Amino acid sequence: MWAILAVPVLFLLGLTLGGVLLLVRGVDATLAEYSGVPGRVEVTRCTPDGRVEGRWHCSGTFVADDEGFHIRDVTIEPYLEGRPTAPVDVRVSGRDATQAWTSSGVPFTAIGGGLAFLGIVGWGVWSWFRDDDPEEGLSKRARRRLERQRKGRAGPPQLGNRARRRRRKRRLDQRQGDVPT
Repeated sequence: MWAILAVPVLFLLGLTLGGVLLLVRGVDATLAEYSGVPGRVEVTRCTPDGRVEGRWHCSGTFVADDEGFHIRDVTIEPYLEGRPTAPVDVRVSGRDATQAWTSSGVPFTAIGGGLAFLGIVGWGVWSWFRDDDPEEGLSKRARRRLERQRKGRAGPPQLGNRARRRRRKRRLDQRQGDVPT
């Protein structure tokens, strides 16, 4: 019994975790994009992406445009299309940020993906715990068939035409008196 329940519960937990992570990244990217502090990252470390050639994951020191503050170690998000040779223009969400965001469509993608995942989880939980009648959406014909299956057959099994013809012939023969022995 528990093994049957474990698969959907683990699936919903995984979707929930993915949705929350996407939402957190989307909120941080949105804060950086629309109310964050502009600045530049002096790149100190870059590693190539092992999956796609030409993509780089970089980090470095953030310096605000107004020289108000520095952040020692920030990761540039999303990936860069080439290895940077000059400081990269970015925005951070605040003084305690660990990620610096380049201008991109990441906020909308991440928030939309997170909401989609959480919507699927909400639908799954709702459908699991709702207590309406599952037969409510069935047609009349399907409901009748289901009732017949539950009650069983009403009478003796129905015979085919061949058996019916043989019975009729026997009855006629008996009435006429010439029953073969």
